[in-house]
Amino acid sequence: MKWLALALVPVLIFLLGVPILLITTAAAFVTPAVAEQIRIDPCSAYASHVTTAVPGAAEDGAGFDLPRPGTPRQQSLTSPAQAIPARIKTLYLAAAARYQVPWELLAGIGMAETRHGRNNRTSSAGAQGLMQFLPGTFASYGVDGDGDGRRSIHSDADSVFSAANYLVHSGVKDGQAGAIRALWAYNRSVAYRNDVLFYAASYAGDGAPVVATGDPTECLPGVGDLPDYDDTCPASGSAAEHGMQATARHGLRCVKQAFPAIRSMGGRRSSSSPTCRFSDHCAGLAVDFMIPKWNTAAGNRFGWQVARWVQAHARQLRVKYIIWDAEKWNPAVSNRWRPYRHPYGNTNPTLAHRDHVHVSFYPGQ
Repeated sequence: MKWLALALVPVLIFLLGVPILLITTAAAFVTPAVAEQIRIDPCSAYASHVTTAVPGAAEDGAGFDLPRPGTPRQQSLTSPAQAIPARIKTLYLAAAARYQVPWELLAGIGMAETRHGRNNRTSSAGAQGLMQFLPGTFASYGVDGDGDGRRSIHSDADSVFSAANYLVHSGVKDGQAGAIRALWAYNRSVAYRNDVLFYAASYAGDGAPVVATGDPTECLPGVGDLPDYDDTCPASGSAAEHGMQATARHGLRCVKQAFPAIRSMGGRRSSSSPTCRFSDHCAGLAVDFMIPKWNTAAGNRFGWQVARWVQAHARQLRVKYIIWDAEKWNPAVSNRWRPYRHPYGNTNPTLAHRDHVHVSFYPGQ
């Protein structure tokens, strides 16, 4: 990959406007986040399709425009920008004015993190508050946003103002490249960055329309926004449907409809399979949903989204149990996820269920 690194040097010089000596002697301090983004998605960091400015942001007094969203996106593909409660928008505008950042950027983060406080629960990673700060990060960058003389991670005002403060300290004002790096610091995910920028563009009036709010009870903590449940569930076109019992076939179709990124699925197995004594596949009552890029952080998060979505709709789908990432959820035993070990051991990703989400179903209509 040395050729790629060499090819990127003139691009970085042109876009960042820094001398070659500074690039070569301080690259570890200047560009590690950008280099990691390029490694994950070579077209994402400085390609023209993500550095075309979102109009209007600079006109708000923020002093700079935002990049347009690039690819890949994830959350925003199925969860459009929602209307901002008036009280929360007032906080976005006030924090943007104090720190001279686009209010749309704060709104984009608020939408991506908690739907502007509608899903304001502690995440599985321990992030808290409207803008989802980890306690350690808040201890370093938290500010008193409402002027009550104290900093609280659960105060909406403190959370929004602290997010603006953190973005500034992360270099958000250093042009569009700075905005990219600041969002990377906020959440090290290319898809997350593009989701936030997509939402920001929507609130700036240059993207998808902003929609009315949905039911906040549809949100689950720690997994981001999940697709809505739609019971129409058309045929998937997958050969995995063949030989499936009705409940499993319906479940396969519904998961595929909710998560079109899933391209490969496994269904019924031959009754001669040595695993039949402990597998629902042989009865046509189980589906393996293969997770794209399962061995990346983004793929693992996507797998958990699928697993949590199935868990949330277990009753409608007649789910018996779910296995993912060496953990199993079986509501007949416990309502929490428990460590899972395959009868043949967790010696590879398939046996440990790290590359696919297994869902077993009860029989019936």
